[in-house]
Amino acid sequence: MKKPLPYDPRSLHLIYSSLLLLQLVVTSVVLYAAQDTAVISYDITRITNTAAPAAAGLNAFFGKWIWTKGMQHISAEEELEDKLRTLTKVHVWQWIVVQFATILLLSYTLIEANFFYFIFALVNVVYFITLRPKIFTFNEGI
Repeated sequence: MKKPLPYDPRSLHLIYSSLLLLQLVVTSVVLYAAQDTAVISYDITRITNTAAPAAAGLNAFFGKWIWTKGMQHISAEEELEDKLRTLTKVHVWQWIVVQFATILLLSYTLIEANFFYFIFALVNVVYFITLRPKIFTFNEGI
């Protein structure tokens, strides 16, 4: 029988880099596609002008909630390998939630030709950059 390979957290950095690159590419494409027609405007009577940024903010809070629950779960586990697997899952789910919010805002930028959403998408990309894998800060890099 083959013995299972030991857990390797270095793949976490690859996942993070791929998701960040995807966000940057989609952001660049939206910027290029909307540069001639989009304006920055905020109309309080349009529900999406408030709802889309609010949904992105709620996704950020949901991602933080995922992180907090994951850390509680990690503190209850005994085995180091299980802790690392849980840490990986927590990171990936948090990144997916934040990435979904960015894609939502970039979609609204294209749909409504309004760079108002693009500004929030850029803030979300910067927030995503701050979510670098914590495993590398725990052991000073791999």
